[in-house]
Amino acid sequence: MPFSTITTPEARPVANYKMATRQEGGHLLYVSGQVARDTDGNVVGKGDMRTQARQVFQNLRQVLQAAGGDLKDLMKMTTYITDIEHFPAVAEVRSEVFQGELPASTLIVVKSLFNPDFLIEVEGIAAV
Repeated sequence: MPFSTITTPEARPVANYKMATRQEGGHLLYVSGQVARDTDGNVVGKGDMRTQARQVFQNLRQVLQAAGGDLKDLMKMTTYITDIEHFPAVAEVRSEVFQGELPASTLIVVKSLFNPDFLIEVEGIAAV
């Protein structure tokens, strides 16, 4: 079955992969991991988890909006962080962003992300 690719100039991929994809005519949207990059591809908030988390959720929102949705449509998200000590900052920003019930969520602590300057990455599945 054919798939459609979602792109947005605000939250562009780092490499040649799909920012988000869904089956043609389908409602489930699979969003690739979002990191703390600005529209020029620069790392945002180096060493600052709160700033990076805000940028990540902003990028996630932009991808969802490009597909006709928003964060309220997010059904499942997986968050990768590089240090469990950062979890309170992530939880604080997540509460600010979602302001209510969160989607189903998984938190995974990893040794490193693909660029050591990144402290957080979030991927998701939405119904749009």
